[in-house]
Amino acid sequence: MPAINPHQALLEAQLPHWAGQVTPNQWAALKRTQTAPWQAQAWFANAAPDLRETVHASQARLTQAQAALAGSLKGLKHITEFAEPLLQRRLAEHGFHAPLRNSQLLRVERSWQWAALRYLYRHRRDNLLQAALQNFASDEVFTAESAIALNEDIQVAPILVQGSTPLGMQAPLAHFPLKSEHYQVERLPLEPAAFAILCRDLDLGKAYQAHLEQHLAQPPTRALAIRVQKGRLRLAADLAYLRHLLDGSTRDQIEQLLQGGAVRCWQLSLFGTPLHEVMLIDAGSAGLALYLPGHDPALRQCSNLNAVHDTLATLLLEPNARQAFTAYIRQDQRTHFFDLLQQNLDAAGNTAFDRPWQRAGQADLRPTRMAITAEPFGHYQDLHLARLKHEASLLAVPTAMADANARTRRLEEWESLGLDALGIAAFFVPGAGTLMLAVTACQLLGEAFEGYQAWHEGDRHLALRHLEAVGLNLALIGGFVAAGKVVPKLFNSPLMESLQQVRGNDGRYRLWNEDLTPYRSAVTLPETLQPNALGQYLYEGRHFIRMDGQLFEQRFDHDLQQWRVIHPNTPDAWQPPLTHNAQGAWRGQHEQPGQWPFAQLARRLGQAYTAFTPEQLTQAGRLCGIDADYLRRVHLEGRATPPLLLDALQRIAAQAEVEALADRAPPGLFEHLYNGSVPTTPSTQKLLAAYPRLSPALATRLLAPLGEAESLAWEQQGLLPIQLRQALEQVHSELPLVRALEGVLQPARASSDSERLLFSALDAMPDWPADLRLELRGASPEGPLLEQVGSGQASTLRRVIKLAEGYEVDRGERPAPGPRDPDLCRAIEQALPGSHRDTLGIPTADGSSLRQRVLGWVEMHRQTLAQRLWGHRALLRKPMVSLRGGRPLDPEPPQPRLAGSLAGAYRRLFPNATDWEFENWLGNDEDSPYIDDIRSPTQRLHDLQQRLDTLRHDLHEWARPDPQRPHQRHLAIRPIINAWRRLSTVALEGGGRLHSLDLSGLELVNQDLASLALPDDFTHVQHLSLSYNRSLSQLPAGFQERFPNLNRLLLTDCRFDTVPRLGSPEHLAWLDLEGNRITWSTQAQQALNRCAGLVVLDLSGNPLLQAPDLRGLANLRTLFLNDCALSELPQGLDQMVEPIIVDVADNQLLRLPDGFNLPRPVAEALRLESEWLGAPVVAQIEAYNAAHQVDLMVCASDYQEFFEQAGPAEMALWQRLPLQYRRDLRALLDLEPFLSRPRYARTEFWRRLALIDADPVLRQQWLTHPPYDLFNLPL
Repeated sequence: MPAINPHQALLEAQLPHWAGQVTPNQWAALKRTQTAPWQAQAWFANAAPDLRETVHASQARLTQAQAALAGSLKGLKHITEFAEPLLQRRLAEHGFHAPLRNSQLLRVERSWQWAALRYLYRHRRDNLLQAALQNFASDEVFTAESAIALNEDIQVAPILVQGSTPLGMQAPLAHFPLKSEHYQVERLPLEPAAFAILCRDLDLGKAYQAHLEQHLAQPPTRALAIRVQKGRLRLAADLAYLRHLLDGSTRDQIEQLLQGGAVRCWQLSLFGTPLHEVMLIDAGSAGLALYLPGHDPALRQCSNLNAVHDTLATLLLEPNARQAFTAYIRQDQRTHFFDLLQQNLDAAGNTAFDRPWQRAGQADLRPTRMAITAEPFGHYQDLHLARLKHEASLLAVPTAMADANARTRRLEEWESLGLDALGIAAFFVPGAGTLMLAVTACQLLGEAFEGYQAWHEGDRHLALRHLEAVGLNLALIGGFVAAGKVVPKLFNSPLMESLQQVRGNDGRYRLWNEDLTPYRSAVTLPETLQPNALGQYLYEGRHFIRMDGQLFEQRFDHDLQQWRVIHPNTPDAWQPPLTHNAQGAWRGQHEQPGQWPFAQLARRLGQAYTAFTPEQLTQAGRLCGIDADYLRRVHLEGRATPPLLLDALQRIAAQAEVEALADRAPPGLFEHLYNGSVPTTPSTQKLLAAYPRLSPALATRLLAPLGEAESLAWEQQGLLPIQLRQALEQVHSELPLVRALEGVLQPARASSDSERLLFSALDAMPDWPADLRLELRGASPEGPLLEQVGSGQASTLRRVIKLAEGYEVDRGERPAPGPRDPDLCRAIEQALPGSHRDTLGIPTADGSSLRQRVLGWVEMHRQTLAQRLWGHRALLRKPMVSLRGGRPLDPEPPQPRLAGSLAGAYRRLFPNATDWEFENWLGNDEDSPYIDDIRSPTQRLHDLQQRLDTLRHDLHEWARPDPQRPHQRHLAIRPIINAWRRLSTVALEGGGRLHSLDLSGLELVNQDLASLALPDDFTHVQHLSLSYNRSLSQLPAGFQERFPNLNRLLLTDCRFDTVPRLGSPEHLAWLDLEGNRITWSTQAQQALNRCAGLVVLDLSGNPLLQAPDLRGLANLRTLFLNDCALSELPQGLDQMVEPIIVDVADNQLLRLPDGFNLPRPVAEALRLESEWLGAPVVAQIEAYNAAHQVDLMVCASDYQEFFEQAGPAEMALWQRLPLQYRRDLRALLDLEPFLSRPRYARTEFWRRLALIDADPVLRQQWLTHPPYDLFNLPL
């Protein structure tokens, strides 16, 4: 943990000015209000749990009440804080601009001495603010020596003058020295008399009386103060009852008083001096309850007034009790009171105040009581206000009360006690009694800490310690603490590291602990109330959401364009911003999903997910191929919730209900539970017809977000929003694999897809024995072959028979049916010979081992399985060339993450930031671009947050709906924000990622980009996709200049008619312009030549007519020029180094250049195949193959799957096959068994080709058959 508090500057800025004048003793008093010493006491720990809970509840209620009162008194100022700016302003109006704190009134008084026949001088120096507060009588005059000057410009020198007096008629005069003073002053241009008149006219005392009245006498404030008074008494009563200091009847009496019942109360006086805040309460037959707030215990039971006297007399013998007792006595009565107290209580009569006293034999405190006829708590609050105003009039004297003699007495009395008027005035409000001390502590906490009232007591105390350290160090700097006085060192703590700076509605930053617990709403929503599409509950005109099972109220912030959480009890509390994915996945913007486990990530997707167990959530995730990393991106990037996850969960829950009923489950129960009994709507039926793999339940859910107009467009025109259509295509392609896996995990849901997946997994096992064949047959051992694994020539054959009742292991002779098992995994394990199970690493025969191996295999190959087993599999024309679509190739190992306030704040903006990125941003690395930034990290974070807020606001303005020109700009907001926050990335096959901005398929047009004013915060973006915006034909300079470090630019299926001219093309390695309208021209060639670093270029599907010149692209390795209406090859192919693919297929090439010859790697990567090739060029290609054994028609990578694990013998065999036959063999890769059992298929493929190649008769016979029929030949 860093030694320096990361929020030091904030604490200094937020600490009110008066706090810099608070003494160490006063800080200690403030800190004591935030501790509950009883919690550490054995008597409390040993008390009954219900009594302890009651005390804790009362303590929490009191803290809330004190915080509420503190909040209502935000405008209340201490005397010096109130008076100083007023005086400074008035003096400035009179041309006086010297600093008040460094200016003094030198008041010189003279007295005539007959003995010296001269005046003797003495002086008093007062700070101008203190002098103004103490005010001046109307008849005050100033000697000529009096002056106003800066402290250092007043020099006072003591002098001695000679005096004499006659000793007798005949005796000479006696001479003696007399003390006087000499003054040397550099005066300021303000005369003391003029200053006195100014102060009387300003009348700070009267103004402060009005200030107190304004803030403390208002009915709401008075009610809050009464609530605090009641809370203090309630806590005192609960503690006293727990300690057996009160009996039950007395506790009931106090509760009746707290509830407004008629209980007699009295105010107590000692020696005729009223004790403020002290109360006597009628305890019925038990006598009296003595309430001494601030003491421990604060409430005591006494049998009568004499017992009260004895209790107080015993108590006041102790110095700490006497010191605490001063809070009950008005400031101007304290000296007299304690003089009387010592005379009557101290046996010695002169024991020091800070020492214990011995009780006098006839001690008499002369207690009296006065009945309170008004409501007691209101009465005491009125007394408190009157006391505050009276004591304020002693420190800030109204002009009408100004008296020079009284002033002199006050000042001398305070100074005799080691006090000064300004010091008292600076701590005036909390110093008057016990009521406001804790409230003042809350005010201080509230200046710097958000929601502190809900913190644990220890955290509040620690926070106050931090404020104390800052305040006393500021006081030391300001000269308010004597030099050499020990003050606390500035320090850091785990608390400070856990807090984050948030900006309130007043524009000031405070520290928040990122805890939403206090924001939970107590509103009870109707059970039938359903959430809307965003996951919100609308109730009585208010919006609510659920997170982690708790209800929160929210409001929309139009400035930030975000929803925010509302505090249920404190309207002006910080309102944490929320983020969501528009489908019910809500979270606080401060939350870090990167730290959440999978179950929490899933449950936070919406209320529908909270009903499932962690095991069900995990199982559904495995079925759908959704891991924690995927769900984190849903939460962080606002991605759509994967629709199959909830579908899988509902199916798991439905099957669990069916299995719980066992044989009692009626037929069709699963379908009823899953799809429901409501008839499908015409819209749903139409979707089921278009996407037959969907279930009614899934189709209904997918259509649910459609608005009325969108639903009508679907029903009448068959049109769906592009995002929904994309989601449907993805679901439709993924569904067979999900259902197949469901059947593997839940045998009751098994299907032919499950069987296919299972046998495909068996085929992929590298340790499958070569001598073992396993078949799945229907109805009988001789029934139709449904699935198989292993060679037909294997010596060991095992069968599993599929029947309506389940699966049966074929044991050979079958006079009677064997046992039926619904679990195919278990049936297969039991069908395998023991030795083969050992070879395969399957130790049991219960199906669990095979099931886990299948799951693991699916997770490794999931991205290709669905397309291979159930999709329209086409050879991938475009290899990924070190690009993966956004998910890591392997699970990323957990990275150590720096903890701390600054790191947390940085990750609120950039959640995926690594420790290195954070340290680099701090400037700790000498190569960091931020090393010369002189701003503090906190200020830089504030600036970043402001930039993000501004960007969000500007984007919403840009995307404001325009009825004259409808657009889809709002769809671009989230991707742009995600790119700014470095959330969107694409993964590289070799490791690492590129920051990306994906604006594809959003129906953007030229004007959208031209009007999009982005800030200079996207220099990190290296991958930009604008594909599938079919009306986009321009890249405005102002837009592209925001991305000076682009590595990849994707513009597939747009409307460009030439290669866009980029402002910073030097980093570009990938340019995709497939499917545009580009006709090659000099302009296009010039633009291409500027992209000299290209590695991948795709111009396919454009009517180029003329081939581009590639000689300037020295790094090019992948080229797509297919279907470009070319009649000749591009220049520069012979310069390519280590190409991956050079696709010039589907063009109208007329002939190859004379003497055409390419380096072998280029020739092998070349694909010229086209139905429009003329005879001359075909003959050239055939001749090239004969000369170089390279087929220019087909890229060598098209055959790659045939050659996995093949050797030299297979390569030689391949070359002996006719060229066209080899080309036509590619069709097999799209057929069985290559689709589901590629390992078996490759083995069988080479076996069959070897047989044909070895026998001239077979070669002659079978090479005339279509190559795609190879596996059907009787070989």
